[in-house]
Amino acid sequence: MLPNRKVLLLTGMLLALSGCFKEDKGNEQKQSLEQTVEVLEVKPQNVPLSFEFAARAQGSKETEVRARVGGILLKRNYVEGSRVEEGSVLFQIDPAPFEVALAQAKAKLAQNQAQLKAAENQWERVAKLFKDGIVSEKARDEAKASLDSLKASTELAQAEVDSAQLNLDYTTVKAPISGITSLEAQSEGSLITANSDASLLTSITQVDPIYVIFSASENEILSLTNMVEKGLIKNPYNKSEVIARLKFSDDNFYAEDGKINFINPSVDEKTGTIKLRAVFPNKEGKIRPGQFLRLVMEGLTRIDALVVPQEAVMQGANGAFVYRVNENNMVELVNVNTGLTTPDGKWIIDQGLQPNDKVICSGLLKLRPGMVVNPKVINEAM
Repeated sequence: MLPNRKVLLLTGMLLALSGCFKEDKGNEQKQSLEQTVEVLEVKPQNVPLSFEFAARAQGSKETEVRARVGGILLKRNYVEGSRVEEGSVLFQIDPAPFEVALAQAKAKLAQNQAQLKAAENQWERVAKLFKDGIVSEKARDEAKASLDSLKASTELAQAEVDSAQLNLDYTTVKAPISGITSLEAQSEGSLITANSDASLLTSITQVDPIYVIFSASENEILSLTNMVEKGLIKNPYNKSEVIARLKFSDDNFYAEDGKINFINPSVDEKTGTIKLRAVFPNKEGKIRPGQFLRLVMEGLTRIDALVVPQEAVMQGANGAFVYRVNENNMVELVNVNTGLTTPDGKWIIDQGLQPNDKVICSGLLKLRPGMVVNPKVINEAM
């Protein structure tokens, strides 16, 4: 009997070990069937924002230089396309006719001044005689009227002198602003006619500072405004203006920063955009009017943003969604509202996620809600 008991005990132990082995092998097979996915545990973070727009340079002042008097254009005193300073002489119109007119006006003024002096002396004598009762009231009134008339004539003659002097000064055409000149519109020797199309001589564009015009969509401006009001966007430098930077066609940045100095209060009905203007220093003239550029707007920070890689966000029938792993390692589909993008191209999630949620970033096409996965937490820098 004793040997039989030993055989039964040994058989029981073998059966028990066999059962454990099968159970362990089943668990291993189950674990091997679970898909390993990379997940990002989202954490609130402050993200510096950057916005890029197509832009075009424009002179801060653009002025047409026109002749204000007619005559023969004698000389051009500048090199076309060169920089001129405000007040510098650009053109010279023949001054001879205006010099003659000025001399005539001065002679007429002198004549009136002499007559006025005589009338003043006459008035003094008549007034004294009238006081003594020697002359009549009529004689006094006539002397006073003659004096007043000559005073008015003298003032008119003085105005004619001033007008003639002004016209003579206009024969020397000066730059109204500092800037870059265009091609001459009238060549030397041409007959210039004032107050007509032929009066245009050249144009001057002020390029320092220079304006850069760009447009943003109505939705972009509205979204930014709403987030600022909610305290989600702040300026960390406590400055009233946003920093503007320029990027050339070769992706190199302009050395000087600018600032936004104008936002159009109305929306363009045709394009649904709002026009904005930035101003930049341009002492060396590296930016030229009409030049196409890229304007990068910086200086704002999105507060407590939840950021996920672009590949983690997919589109479905109900809009954008992500896959999230819950505490039981089960896949959940979460609808989200995407907001702005970070400078490195990631999405900022405005609604749908909570801090510390684990968002799946790999193997998304093989996933379905309710699946159990093996999550592997990755670095946020990915």
